[in-house]
Amino acid sequence: MDMDGKNLSRLTNYRGIDTSPAWSPNGMEIAFTSDKSGNPQIYVMGSDGANLRRLTYQGSYNDQPSWSPDGNKIAYSSLNSGQFDIFVIDLVGNSFQQLTSGKGDNQNPSWSPDGRNIVFSSNRDGRYQIYIMKSDGAEQRKLIYIEGGGYSPSWSPRIE
Repeated sequence: MDMDGKNLSRLTNYRGIDTSPAWSPNGMEIAFTSDKSGNPQIYVMGSDGANLRRLTYQGSYNDQPSWSPDGNKIAYSSLNSGQFDIFVIDLVGNSFQQLTSGKGDNQNPSWSPDGRNIVFSSNRDGRYQIYIMKSDGAEQRKLIYIEGGGYSPSWSPRIE
């Protein structure tokens, strides 16, 4: 819809859920979660709702897509073996990479404006806190401790 709330357009019309929309950096596509296939998976469609394509087929619950700044990758959370981990889809090479494993639930990935880092929330130390890692999954560390817990981190846009 427009900023004034007019020209509302429905882009999906499936039974079930369609959630967690994320605009591509160029504004031409939207990644989102849908359970139209039976369980939540990541899909991408044009900004007008056309050209729908499913991206994920592994994992019983995939959610929270986040576009890389160059638009070539999407990070997301995936439930595998009872635990959420963060994966990245390379849209150019059509490949997947698991970035986290074996340490609690890892969710809500968000790319840095330069694409070199990803922040995320994790309960690997017992309570959800904000962590950071390189975009290839290296150098994972707690970024900050927040008394009430840290959830859903997001980078501010690059200001030049």
